[in-house]
Amino acid sequence: MLPKNDKYDLIIIGSGLSGQAASVEAAKNGLKTLVVEQGRTTGGSGNYVEGIFAVGSKMQDKEGIHLTQDKILQDELTFSHYDADTRILKDYIANSSANIEWLENLGIKFKEVTSLGSGLKTWHLFDGLGKTAIHNKMEPYSKKHGVEFITSAAVTKITQDMDGLINGVIVQNYENKDIKLVQTHNVIIASGGYLNNREMLIDYSNKNANRIIPVNSGKSDGSGLRMAWEVGAKRFKMGTVMLFGGQLKAEDVPAYKFWKNDLAIATCEMGPLWVNEVGNRFVNENIFDTWSYAGNALIQQEKVYAILDQGTIDHLAEKLPRSLKPLSDKTKLSDLKDEVKSVENKKMRFITKANTIYQLATELDLPHLDETIKRYNKEANIGADEDFEKDVKYLYPIEKPPFYAFELGVGAYCTLGGIRINENCEVLDNGGHPVPGLFAVGADASGMLVGDTYNVTVPGTEAGFCIYSGRKAVQTISK
Repeated sequence: MLPKNDKYDLIIIGSGLSGQAASVEAAKNGLKTLVVEQGRTTGGSGNYVEGIFAVGSKMQDKEGIHLTQDKILQDELTFSHYDADTRILKDYIANSSANIEWLENLGIKFKEVTSLGSGLKTWHLFDGLGKTAIHNKMEPYSKKHGVEFITSAAVTKITQDMDGLINGVIVQNYENKDIKLVQTHNVIIASGGYLNNREMLIDYSNKNANRIIPVNSGKSDGSGLRMAWEVGAKRFKMGTVMLFGGQLKAEDVPAYKFWKNDLAIATCEMGPLWVNEVGNRFVNENIFDTWSYAGNALIQQEKVYAILDQGTIDHLAEKLPRSLKPLSDKTKLSDLKDEVKSVENKKMRFITKANTIYQLATELDLPHLDETIKRYNKEANIGADEDFEKDVKYLYPIEKPPFYAFELGVGAYCTLGGIRINENCEVLDNGGHPVPGLFAVGADASGMLVGDTYNVTVPGTEAGFCIYSGRKAVQTISK
């Protein structure tokens, strides 16, 4: 599909959460707007968002959650070692509760405000995931008020006039390869980053990016960033990825198939023994409670295996050592045994089974595994983790055959950054000046919020920034 018209006030590249927020704000401001989505369907990774950040909301007031804007600001700045942009953070935080009301006025409902692990209660959960908000309310509102959406098409180039002003884009239809030059003076990059571009991940990371397993829409290929760089945008804060801990991955099976299933929960979220490429333990495994920390610990290793025995599997199938709320009401992993048997029968690469620890260590070339497990079993039997101080409720001895090693990659939701923006979401060049007519929002611009790690102790920050930045960019254009 190609655009119906030859000229628009605004063209938005990408229809994820930030692009949807921008399209609604554009509709409210009467801008003739085109949204170009390279996938067959809209919503992108925004479809899977559980909720967004806010402080000072009516929901928080009602539940007696008293957090100040200054506390959140200082937490974020300190966590990032002041690598985050104070001005942008401050304005985003100050407008976060208004963004909740803005969504509610569209008819979007929130079911609760909660924390994630040991974090603050800033996470406002959608009644239904982001897909409900996007497809039931946001996109219908935009379309009703004149916003045009096209799918299976891509912006392949942003054009400028002789003075460097944005004057259009080239759009290509994926199916028949037809192209069209469309005029506009305003372009918003909302393309979702570069998590699905393996080459860019490896090029811009100083860690083991080859072990990152994307769990997203699969469409974040970095094309929006590259087009912005081509017209003068500063290449900025590459390399930060929203890691969430361990993730199973098999060839030819989408990663989301193993996201939050019972096997993934057992190996990644129940504090089992984790060992590295030589069979050494390397961290307190209940670090999963703050999943960005878990991601950082896991990606430092060349390989990571979750070691389970039949006794641990039997136990988790009947009772969990911790609650999975707010994301699940499960109290046991009823499907765990069947899932283990299934991946074993399918000979999936990430599972290794043995009748002895020696056999397991030999097959995987883990020279220290036997010693590690002897030490771990001693600690489990005395009820005290003397090495890493893991909570005793996660200490299960590895004694009952068969024994399993599950190789873990490092899961990630999105990349963070690539383009520098100012407080108006204007894209900046290498000299810190706006590239006229070019704006960036969401994941493409969210390097402004973080240092080298996403601060999950203030949950919902990235998704909330998608709403904030989408709106802010259009408000700047409308002025």
